[in-house]
Amino acid sequence: MKSKTRWLEEYDDVDALKAQLQAEGFDPYQWSGRPGGAYLDYIHTQDEVVCVLSGTAEAKVADEEGTVEKGDRIDVPANTLHSLTVTSDEPLVILTGMRKSK
Repeated sequence: MKSKTRWLEEYDDVDALKAQLQAEGFDPYQWSGRPGGAYLDYIHTQDEVVCVLSGTAEAKVADEEGTVEKGDRIDVPANTLHSLTVTSDEPLVILTGMRKSK
């Protein structure tokens, strides 16, 4: 997936990651998806960032698909169809947020 990078190598803790996302113009918050939960085919009018803190999921961004796990970051451009399906037995916990309007 071109939209997937790693945050864990760049930032050593969640507070540092949150500060970096805020510096990038995002309004980050923590979210949790239940095991087996499917959050399918949604679109936002702002750029979104998804950083996995724990758990695993299958992610789809436009025509790209792949597995995401702790340490992965997905950048979803505005107006892009995307989905998450939790594949772990534990909840998927993410730090996510939309880019603030200018």
